[in-house]
Amino acid sequence: MAIEVKKAVIHVLDKEADEPLLNEFELDINEDIEMFLEKHITKSINDDESRKARFKDGLNIVKEVSYRILSDNEYFLEGSKDIARQLFKAIKTNSSISSTDLIVCLYEDDNVPVVAILKMDYTVSFIHDIEVVDSKFKIYIKKQDISLPGVNQRIQKCAFVISPIMHNDHELVILDNQISKGAEEPIAQFFLQTFLGAELILDSKTCTKILKRETENWVRSKVKEGELFAEEVRDFVNNAIRQEDEIELEHFSNKVFAKKEELRDEFVNNLREKGLNHEKFEVDREWVERKLNKIRLKTNDNIEIVMDYKLYGDRDKFEIISNIDGTRTIVIKNVASLNQN
Repeated sequence: MAIEVKKAVIHVLDKEADEPLLNEFELDINEDIEMFLEKHITKSINDDESRKARFKDGLNIVKEVSYRILSDNEYFLEGSKDIARQLFKAIKTNSSISSTDLIVCLYEDDNVPVVAILKMDYTVSFIHDIEVVDSKFKIYIKKQDISLPGVNQRIQKCAFVISPIMHNDHELVILDNQISKGAEEPIAQFFLQTFLGAELILDSKTCTKILKRETENWVRSKVKEGELFAEEVRDFVNNAIRQEDEIELEHFSNKVFAKKEELRDEFVNNLREKGLNHEKFEVDREWVERKLNKIRLKTNDNIEIVMDYKLYGDRDKFEIISNIDGTRTIVIKNVASLNQN
């Protein structure tokens, strides 16, 4: 992803103040600032938890301002202030939402303009400071409470408004790690709902992720209850998302659970509760190949095994044998050499 930063500005949103502290100058885009912004933008928009979204119908300040910035670069600074005011209002709706800095950035991705809205939650960092005491240097460590996220850290909430000339199936991309963790309370929804006035799109990538993630969570829960069949469900799902182009949920669940109707209903209802509301969806092959090319197994004794998926299904190389007492025996076969790192 090659992006080119065109303009950027930072505003301070102190929730204890009556008004946001709005910058009257754009940032000077030197090499360091450009690298800082590029890394955060690239990391955030490619984050596995980023979601496609669209703006809700009706008056929407963030949408209108962002679209005007995209068509009129001279409006960038004033438009960024309107976006900052809107986020400040959203922050003031809940006392649990912390103060923050806001970076608004106009950049191009393959010559397509995008407005990045980066909520820069403060992090704690430490620096050295120097004093001279009796003609001697005294060097000590000083705490910084309002540092911006470093390039190796994740931004928790940000949005990328795409130029409408692209005619995509979505209008923006949102990364909100509170929503991705399943939090439903207002503090988790304020960025998406109150500030952006947007709704997430349930696309093939999201459906595939929900099926994989929630199957694993469900299996672990049922195994703790003594339901060993649950592990077979995991294998069914893993094979399906690797081999099938499309999943039809009712047909798939009937095939997996056969006559175990109670387990089937519990499994499907759990997927629905976690947001998988489509009866049928295409498997996101790119996500599967990128994220699930390896199998990771971990035993109750914390023994970990990592292998390519194709080896996991090769009975000439690897096998898991179920024992009468409920335990399993793991067999690695036909090993020609063994290295220890």
